[in-house]
Amino acid sequence: GESMDEESKDEAEKIRDEETSLGESPESAEEIAKRIADKAVEEFEKTFDDNAEQGCKWYALNTYSGYEKRVKHNIEGRTRNYREDNFDPSEYIRDVEVPLEDVEQHTEKGKKNIEGRVRIPGYVLICINPDKDKRIFKFVQETEGVTSFAGVNQQPVALTKKEVMDMMTSYIRHEAIKAAKLKSPDKVMEVKYKVGENVNIITDAFAGFHGVISEVYPEIQKLKVIISAFGRDTPIDLGFDQVQKIEEA
Repeated sequence: GESMDEESKDEAEKIRDEETSLGESPESAEEIAKRIADKAVEEFEKTFDDNAEQGCKWYALNTYSGYEKRVKHNIEGRTRNYREDNFDPSEYIRDVEVPLEDVEQHTEKGKKNIEGRVRIPGYVLICINPDKDKRIFKFVQETEGVTSFAGVNQQPVALTKKEVMDMMTSYIRHEAIKAAKLKSPDKVMEVKYKVGENVNIITDAFAGFHGVISEVYPEIQKLKVIISAFGRDTPIDLGFDQVQKIEEA
């Protein structure tokens, strides 16, 4: 929420001011970003432990892929507005999260930045303190877009702390850094080609040859490909658009 953003921003300014007054050499933006991110993860972990002590557990909800953000929105909206039969869901739902990530994609069409892509398609995380009749599970289950709780035999199974931290950590770091108006160092880099993959060369003097990728340079859209020609292995430099992956059958 907003308050977290404000806190992180103040935090960044406070760190800078302290350093200036102490006459220490100011940390680089990257160091400050790392410190803010570490602190945010610590806070989340502390909240996780506090919630666990009060009987709140995290669950994963299955949703249709592409509906994750909408499901979070639906649950939060219904929770705010639902007051029926002396049942107030806001007493039982602590948090609803859809971890996101920023991605830098490199394909033969060039570089593309994607902001806020869902990290775990088809899932929404929810922290619930169950009521004794387990009515809250039914309430969540009935929300539009939720297909089921992840669990066994139709019964919701709580996630372990490790599972929640694994799913949430990079998102928490990213959000804290963004809130502090700093540049996030942890962008996910996705490159179409990987070292060791087999490719067909489609243009160039060696069109029609097969080769194996030995090096990848996403920023300049280039590959080094080893081909067997004239009885020996020859490395050649090619653009992303000059090769085609050989899909494993």
